[in-house]
Amino acid sequence: MKLLTLTEYCLMIFFTGVFLAVTGFTARDIGLYVGIALIYTFSHLFSKRMLEKRGKEKQQANLFISVLAIVGSVLATVLFIAIAASFAK
Repeated sequence: MKLLTLTEYCLMIFFTGVFLAVTGFTARDIGLYVGIALIYTFSHLFSKRMLEKRGKEKQQANLFISVLAIVGSVLATVLFIAIAASFAK
């Protein structure tokens, strides 16, 4: 997997979870689709710019690092949602 794709996936997972938590998991129809499209667009642009600045846009990531990064992204998202929910009450 390319490092660019892995970075996009991790950012997409995290910020989509944050978006859904902020909207209270009630985002529906066009608001949900526009929100996810904007999140994907910004995560793609940010990760591409960040990796190009460091010269790593063509670098490959091995399978173990890819799985670790995606699992870590999911765990960070769940942790953020749990912390946000505990402060909301």
